[in-house]
Amino acid sequence: MDSAEARRILVHGSTGPTPCGLGIRIVAGCLDFGVITVVLFWLSLFTREEKSDGSFTLPWWVYVMYLVWWLLYYGVFEYFWNGQTPGKRATRIKAVMGGGAALTPIAAAKRTLARPVDLFPYFTPYALGILWIVVTGENRRQRIGDLWAGTKVVYVDAERS
Repeated sequence: MDSAEARRILVHGSTGPTPCGLGIRIVAGCLDFGVITVVLFWLSLFTREEKSDGSFTLPWWVYVMYLVWWLLYYGVFEYFWNGQTPGKRATRIKAVMGGGAALTPIAAAKRTLARPVDLFPYFTPYALGILWIVVTGENRRQRIGDLWAGTKVVYVDAERS
């Protein structure tokens, strides 16, 4: 996408499929959070180290693996699964470029790298992302990662939009 197209999308909204609603995105996000949590639970269970007092601790590299898994989960699934994570697939929504084309590798990476910003403030997860989805309006419904990447999340079935 050239800069003129990106500017047009930012100012006027995008063309193509109608973005899905906030509620279905939250359901998809909760499902994805469940998958991520289960994997992190098992990673923690198998990598924990027992301390002399009988309690457990995790090696430093496990925390790095947490971050890597969290970021790769979204970026890899969205790129290789046609804009879908397991949560998006279960709820029949997907991320697409502004005009409806398939995600590019750069767009998938940008969406993923913006997640920590969307997740802010961390005591109310995704409050900033949800705020941006509401503020960008019914025709766009974009979180900060969507704005940066020039993407939107739409229903897989056109008749649901």
